[in-house]
Amino acid sequence: MNKNCHVIAVANQKGGVGKTTTTINLAQALSLHGHKVLMIDLDPQANATQGVGVDLETIKVSVGDLIRDKHARIEHAQFEGADFSLIPSTPMLSRVEREMVGITNSEMRLAQRVEGLREKFDFILLDTPPTFGPLMNTALNAADSVLIPVDAGFFALMGIKELLTEIEEIKSGTNPNLRVLGYFMTLTDNTRMTQETWDGLISAFGNEVLKTKIRRTVKLREAPALGRTIFHHDPNGAGAEDYLALTKEVIELASNAVINESHLKLVSGDLQGVNHV
Repeated sequence: MNKNCHVIAVANQKGGVGKTTTTINLAQALSLHGHKVLMIDLDPQANATQGVGVDLETIKVSVGDLIRDKHARIEHAQFEGADFSLIPSTPMLSRVEREMVGITNSEMRLAQRVEGLREKFDFILLDTPPTFGPLMNTALNAADSVLIPVDAGFFALMGIKELLTEIEEIKSGTNPNLRVLGYFMTLTDNTRMTQETWDGLISAFGNEVLKTKIRRTVKLREAPALGRTIFHHDPNGAGAEDYLALTKEVIELASNAVINESHLKLVSGDLQGVNHV
């Protein structure tokens, strides 16, 4: 088993804070640093899946099948991209979430699957739904840590207490080693609102707040619609710069590797060549 593999859930029950954008671009940036990365889409909207160019029509086995059917083979659900791997979601996951209420230990099934994947990857990233429920608990049970994006908006800090309560409940029960990796700001600009949100984060969480701020850019919004990461869509822009900076902090916090800039690989092409195993 790769003891250095770190499983990170990108979570915040507030929608529109950049969870999927972060998961996709963090996966790409980690791969640029030479890490083997798997992204698991746990949102029934399947935005992360489509955001890296995978057509939902091509998916025969998804994360929903892995949760519902313990006999489903994980290799049949795995897509291989040029830079990182993906276990996709489909809208069927909504139905699976409803069924999970009646399945014994259903919220631990993905965690058991992930344990078997640790030897193959350095990082496993979980994109989570913007709601509490069986799928969020599934992610928290599978994760080593939680990375929490906070948008620069009026309601940014509202609801984080609920997420932290959920994390503490999981820690006190089924996943005692779960921890918060850190908080970071998204959708920032040079406004008073951004500064006030930043001040509020620092006041509440101190040195748990990452230094990197993800700036609001049109290119970051465009990239997923084209099935590309920001590194393929606008590799020299602010979004790519910010996510590389965030990734350095994440690697340091995860204690998985020492950054060596010489390990950075040049980006070529996009993820249109994602193929099913």
